[in-house]
Amino acid sequence: MKRVTHHSPTSRLLFIGICALLPVITPAGILIGEDNLSIVAAISKTVVADLLMIEEDFYIVRGERGEIRIQITSDTKLSEKFTFGDRIKAVILPNSVALSITRAAAGEPIGVTDNEPSAPPQAPSSATEAPLTPKTDSSPVSPPYQTPKVRVIIADLLMVDGSFYIARTEHGEIQIEITPKTELSENFTFGDRIKARITPTDKALSVVRAGKNEPTGIQEEIAPMASSPPITPAPTTPTTTPTPPKLETPEPITPEATSTRIIVADVVMVDGDYFILHGERGEIRIEVTPNTNISESFNYGDRIKAEVLPNDQALKIERANPNDPVGITPR
Repeated sequence: MKRVTHHSPTSRLLFIGICALLPVITPAGILIGEDNLSIVAAISKTVVADLLMIEEDFYIVRGERGEIRIQITSDTKLSEKFTFGDRIKAVILPNSVALSITRAAAGEPIGVTDNEPSAPPQAPSSATEAPLTPKTDSSPVSPPYQTPKVRVIIADLLMVDGSFYIARTEHGEIQIEITPKTELSENFTFGDRIKARITPTDKALSVVRAGKNEPTGIQEEIAPMASSPPITPAPTTPTTTPTPPKLETPEPITPEATSTRIIVADVVMVDGDYFILHGERGEIRIEVTPNTNISESFNYGDRIKAEVLPNDQALKIERANPNDPVGITPR
C-alpha cells in the first residue's frame, strides 16, 4: 500500500515562493543585473568651424548648419590662444563641453563628425576571477601641439585708437595691437590699405603699406622657430675659447615707394593747420604746411581736391570741379 502525504496550504505557498525566487539568485540573474549597471561610454564629436566670438567660458563658432556654442572648462586642452576668424578643430562631449581645441589644418573642411566610442568596462565572469590589473599609464593623451602661426592681414584701416589699429577684413573688423617692437614703415591713417604681420594674440610684428595689386584677405605663414641657445663644449685646454655660432638676423622690411593720394571731400572744419574733411568712409584729417600750395581760402561745406603725402601732409589744395566724385585715389 502506498503512503499518501498530505500538505497543508501554508507549506504549498512556501514551496511556490521558493521556486519563484530561484531564477533571481542564480549566477545568470546576477550577471543580468551587472550588465544593467554597465557605464556606456559617451560618444564625442569633432567640430571644425570658424570662431565668431569668445563669450567668457564659451566659444561661439559658425558651423555648416549654423552657430555652435562650445563650453571651455579647466580640463579643456587649448593648443594656443584663438580669436575671431580662426578656424578651430574641437573635440566635444554630447553636452558641448570641449575636451581639446587646436587650430584646424589648412584646407580642412567645416563640419561635425562623430568619433568612435570607447568600449564599456567588462564585468568579471565570476566572483572567484581575479580583478583586472589597471594600466600603469592612464593619463589622457594630449592633442598634438601645432607651431603658432603668424598671420598676414591685408585690409583697409578704419581707425587708429591709441596703440590699436582697427582694420576691415573679409570676416569683419579686426583689432591689431601696435607695440614698441612693431616695425612701422610710416604713419598710417584712415583709408590706408595696410599689410600687417601679426601673432596669434593679434600683436603686430610689422606694418607696411599694401601693394596696389595685393587683395584684401588673411593668410597664414609658419612662425620662425626660436633659435636654440648655443651649446658651449667642455673646455679641453685653457688657451682657446669656443666662438658661439652666428644667429641669422631677419632681413628688415623695406617700405614701398612713397606715393601721393588725391582726396576729394567736403570741408567739415578748419582747425589751425589741419583740414577736417568728410569722405565717403568717414572723417579725414590733412595737415597744411608752409610748403602747401593753396589756391584760395576754404570754409565749411566747400568741396576741395587735395594732393597729400602718406603722412597726411598736403602738397596742394584747390577747389574741386563739380564733376569730381568724392573719394581717395592713388596718384
